[in-house]
Amino acid sequence: MTIETDIRTPLQTTLSTIAANVYNGIPETMTSPSICLVPGSPYLESLLINGATTKVKINFNVTGVVGYSSNAAALDNLEQLMISIISTMPAGYTVGDVSSPQPLEVGAGKYLTADLQISTYYTD
Repeated sequence: MTIETDIRTPLQTTLSTIAANVYNGIPETMTSPSICLVPGSPYLESLLINGATTKVKINFNVTGVVGYSSNAAALDNLEQLMISIISTMPAGYTVGDVSSPQPLEVGAGKYLTADLQISTYYTD
């Protein structure tokens, strides 16, 4: 059992029900709309239980990415994507706030992005 198999991959599978490309990390290239699972800060917060069991709080940013060709349309698309992500989050996750939209250029592509802060627990 690992964080990859127990946390990131199931979360990616759940988010794949949204009409967007879902990446379990930061892709080298992307198409929009996209959802990227990115480690948050701090990423891993360790908790020791009775000195024997290690429980870790894992913090992620779920980054929503939409095309940025028209400001009003891009903002509306990003808002809809972020609301879809929030409503799709599985049980066991603490869902935080969405950051302010930020423009992003990847290669020749122009995108509008926002991050949703989430966290969950993993016990080794």
